[in-house]
Amino acid sequence: MSIKFPIFISVFCLLSSCPTAVASQSADAESIVPFENSCTAAVQAQFQYGITMLHSFEYPEATHVFTRLIEEEPGCAMAYWGAAMSIWRPLWAPPSEAELRQGAALLALTRPLEASARERAYIEALQVFYAGADQNTHRARALAYADAMAGVYQDYYQEDAESAVFYALALLASSDPRDKTYSSQFRSAGVLSWVREYQPTHPGVLHYLIHSYDFPGLAHLALSAAERYAEAAPDSAHAQHMPSHIFTRLGLWEQSLSSNHDSTRSAALYTERANLPGHYDEGLHSIDYLMYAMLQTARDEEAAELLLELAAIDRTDTENFKVGYTYASAPARYALERRAWTEAADLRLIREDFAWDDFAFALSIHHFARGLGAARSGQIERARVEIDNIRALQSTMPASTLTYWKEQVQVHIDAISAWVLAAEGKTDLALLSARAAADLEDAVDKHPVTPGEVLPARELLADLLLQTDAPEGALAEYQAVLRNSPNRLNALIGASAAAGRSGQPALADKYRQLILKQVANGSGPRAQDLLAYSLEAE
Repeated sequence: MSIKFPIFISVFCLLSSCPTAVASQSADAESIVPFENSCTAAVQAQFQYGITMLHSFEYPEATHVFTRLIEEEPGCAMAYWGAAMSIWRPLWAPPSEAELRQGAALLALTRPLEASARERAYIEALQVFYAGADQNTHRARALAYADAMAGVYQDYYQEDAESAVFYALALLASSDPRDKTYSSQFRSAGVLSWVREYQPTHPGVLHYLIHSYDFPGLAHLALSAAERYAEAAPDSAHAQHMPSHIFTRLGLWEQSLSSNHDSTRSAALYTERANLPGHYDEGLHSIDYLMYAMLQTARDEEAAELLLELAAIDRTDTENFKVGYTYASAPARYALERRAWTEAADLRLIREDFAWDDFAFALSIHHFARGLGAARSGQIERARVEIDNIRALQSTMPASTLTYWKEQVQVHIDAISAWVLAAEGKTDLALLSARAAADLEDAVDKHPVTPGEVLPARELLADLLLQTDAPEGALAEYQAVLRNSPNRLNALIGASAAAGRSGQPALADKYRQLILKQVANGSGPRAQDLLAYSLEAE
């Protein structure tokens, strides 16, 4: 027990900012996850609460809990493990070099401490992930960690359900975004379903099941988990939001709106209660999903108000990829979903002072909206400028950038190029470029940070086919979009138009009825136009 708290905190503060003193929620909530450990009885409730926060990705709170626990009991080896898990944040952006060094330093402090064989297995598995600070080796380290956790699971699952839950998370964190068989996700879901049989409200189980099935054609398998997760983790803004991943996948817009309204309120309350230095970043993540659902139901006036609320957030507790993504995507969505092309071409960044150099893939969204808006409003030279801007960003992206982001940036280039070529009368080349963008985008599953691509490349291909008098081809592409994104409004509108022009009035009417139902609570000119269009066609 020779390790003292000052040694730990000096390492923690040397490698990153010291944690802000925050007010934890009640540690004896009904949703607390049991995790056997060798810490003293005095800190058991605190430790279990930290594990519960880890399972809902409430990393600022988890960091605070485990930091305070180490201060109170520096001989608790698993508290250092918990702090290191809070740094990794599986399923989010890879840790920075400094964060990797910080995690390794935390785990190194456990060497002289007493720990059970099971606890040492957890620590050693995590040390595999923190073996090296090169971001370019992230996937290899994530795979190695998953292999190590497989051993922990095999050795201890009969006595320790948490080994199964954390192994399932490791499988998700090391999955291949190009694997359309979803082998890792199905394996994860199988492990989780076993735990769920006797722990039906375990927040980690429900949370990770949502992530396991957050894909087209699979989302319905997680609907029951989505419907229960928010209730199982009432203190978590992320838990309030996560059900909307499944609701979005299934086109259940009213449920998604409710989920994200709850989450944004919870994030605002946590910001105040925890005395954070800026708005809790989880709130911005929910804002993007909320914006998407509002626009799918033509709640344009509410979306405009939401955009003003976002613009009023001039600082967040951490300036990370989720924050940058939302600052870029929300205004882009607001213009592009409304087909306000001139407005899109003139977009300005909400946060000029954000660290955009660190998130080139997010900044590409801004230039994509401007370029597509310019191309579709006849401003071809401005569109070319935006293509050049995106290519410049592409050249600055580090090798460690996730595959999804790399592919999305190329999709942006190809999609704008297609509409530039179309404006020049080069229809065949335009369609080739549009199809290349669509196929590339569909080859890699979306990152969970986004409810959907800012404007699906396949939908843009369908728009181009419809514009070039190929309604049958356009209808097929719109229907492909709707298979992946049920009840996506602009795909429904396009499919209705394409079906009508293809001589299929019954199908066109079917889509019109769906539109009429979906925009019934809409607001603004677009909702009025859509309602009038649908009613006139009856």
